[in-house]
Amino acid sequence: MSSRGSLQRKCVKGHPNTAGKCSSRCIRWYPRLELPRRPDGRRRFESLGGYPTRTQAEAALADALARHARGLTLDPAKLTLNQYLDRWLAHIRTSLRARTVARYTALLRDHVRPDIGARPLKQLTPLEIQAIYDHLTVAGRRDGKPGGLAPQHILAVHRCLHRALTQAVTWQLVAHNPATHATPPPRPHRTVMALAPEQVALLLDAADHSPSPWLGPWTMLAAATGARNGELCGLEWADLDLDAGTVQFRQALTIVDPTVLPDAATVGGSRRELAVGPVKSAASSAILTLPPFAVQALRRHRREQLRLRLAVGQPATVGLRWVEPGRPPRPVQLELVFRTERGTPVNPNHASRAFARLAASVGLAAHPHLLRHALASAMAAEKEPASIIAAQLRHADGGTLAQRVYIHQLPQTAPRLASLIEGVFGPAARDTQVVATVSAGRPLEGNRRETGAPNPA
Repeated sequence: MSSRGSLQRKCVKGHPNTAGKCSSRCIRWYPRLELPRRPDGRRRFESLGGYPTRTQAEAALADALARHARGLTLDPAKLTLNQYLDRWLAHIRTSLRARTVARYTALLRDHVRPDIGARPLKQLTPLEIQAIYDHLTVAGRRDGKPGGLAPQHILAVHRCLHRALTQAVTWQLVAHNPATHATPPPRPHRTVMALAPEQVALLLDAADHSPSPWLGPWTMLAAATGARNGELCGLEWADLDLDAGTVQFRQALTIVDPTVLPDAATVGGSRRELAVGPVKSAASSAILTLPPFAVQALRRHRREQLRLRLAVGQPATVGLRWVEPGRPPRPVQLELVFRTERGTPVNPNHASRAFARLAASVGLAAHPHLLRHALASAMAAEKEPASIIAAQLRHADGGTLAQRVYIHQLPQTAPRLASLIEGVFGPAARDTQVVATVSAGRPLEGNRRETGAPNPA
């Protein structure tokens, strides 16, 4: 048999081997599966039960070894939620981005595993899951402060656990998903106000005078394209054609946890690192046309970046790792458009904080993603159809998400609509319509019937 499994022959009646009294009625065969060693190096075994014949024991061991090769080290009847989640997280690494895997890992580690991780997967009930949500509503903060988690955070826990258990149903480990019948708290409605055009103008003017070598053109390009933070930080000069006035976002800079990468065993430490990876979807790589003000800002930025790089002796490229689902990371050299004074990549978190400080300097409370909302809302105010707005935001749904999330009513919309209604139904409009009707010699028509009119019947 394999070195990862073994058989033990025992007498259930306790006859010594030298006595020669054992028969087929008292002999049992016990297969054992060898598991990964403990942290202290001690060996671990999982007993697979006793069998009356060697043939049956060998078949049970072979089946267990086959499951082990597929990633399930235990019989599904004995599989705990913790063991299943380990297998599920290993599976999603092949298809989801590293940032998503790290987020799921943290949600499960902090809020699910401590309470029900040791429970057998097949015995998990909706009531146990509901108890977790109810507890997180009133407690469960990692910082120890009183109060519960925000509803959207609990909803994230629910979505993660529901997705994991849905896969368990697909793999036929459980008959139904117990998270389906647990109810997270309702997400409160939040009103997101888009930046008005005059507010964006204030931001762009402040960005144009920013001492930072990258924040000004970064803000200009964010306002002109509605690009995501990571896409802007990961942009290369090769992705820009300033002569044609176009840009194509082909990759995004992100912060990843090395422990969730395929080669985690070979990476020292668990400190987060900057990495580059593919954009969110195929639609995100569409080519956009830049307005002239953005082209001019990028031309100036390229000259200033080259002058700074030559003055301090910075290399033309920076080295990062390319992280893609299902493949081991590989080193890449990138000629990034936006780099810090030291020539390093701009951390997306640092970009968000720098933009927030820029907005605060002109009396606004804003984060970079609001520029994406502002662009969509401004296009809608100019009567652009949702499909065109979706193409600019590089959504693949034709405008559904843009209408539901990104398009907001701007402050000038309500007065404009009131003026439009006044022009159609106001006194001046009514007088004009009546005069025109009388001059033409036509009777007034409408839904109201004149008093005393004969009954057509």
